[in-house]
Amino acid sequence: MFFLTKKIMIKRAFVYGDLLFESMLVLNNQIQHADKHFDRLVKSAAILKMKLPNSFDFAFFKTAILNEIKNPSLTNKNNYRVRFILHRSATGFYFPNSNETAFIIESFDLPENWNEITAKTKKTGIYTFQTKAIGPISNLKTGNALIYVLAKIWANENGFDDALILNQNGNIIEASSSNIFWKKNNIIYTVPLSEGCIAGVARQEYMEQMEVENKTVFEKKCSEIDLRQADEIFMTNATNGMSKIELV
Repeated sequence: MFFLTKKIMIKRAFVYGDLLFESMLVLNNQIQHADKHFDRLVKSAAILKMKLPNSFDFAFFKTAILNEIKNPSLTNKNNYRVRFILHRSATGFYFPNSNETAFIIESFDLPENWNEITAKTKKTGIYTFQTKAIGPISNLKTGNALIYVLAKIWANENGFDDALILNQNGNIIEASSSNIFWKKNNIIYTVPLSEGCIAGVARQEYMEQMEVENKTVFEKKCSEIDLRQADEIFMTNATNGMSKIELV
């Protein structure tokens, strides 16, 4: 059985981070890039050996999310941010007694100045206290997000809007909640997934858009020098769109 999670069931996800999540933007009652979010969630669940029921199809996914419009706490019933959390509904310690899953849906009003926030150039530094390991789960949006939490705290303490994350090899791979792109001599670059960055929906969408426009986005490892010498740096995020970066 696949069900909306009751509070008593979130203990395992809370303790072990045994979950996946998708943060989505809903505008005029339309889930932006819903197909890509669903596809990423299903593929990620397979990697983490989470069992999805046969009833979990694209129609179910969309319906469950749009039912959040009925949430009485939302002041704007047409535009909001939603988070779909899929977790292993099991007992046991590190070894779960089941791979069955359940889900939680959270919804949030967009800030009144949301358009201003997304359009603002983000003053950004490079976070070095902790690096991110490269591996099969490094591209997934899981509950293991402490590096991003600490990077955001560091950015705030230092007067930055965001922070850039390094992988285990010391290469820049992403921002705390966004993928990064940079432009040099009219050529657009981004970090390959093999470097350990999140496989972002907005990243995918932007690269597909460039392909439609017959423009190539080249994937390459990213150093601080690459960004210092870039003509433009920007980041993409499914709920915040595209923002320019100023590397301090």
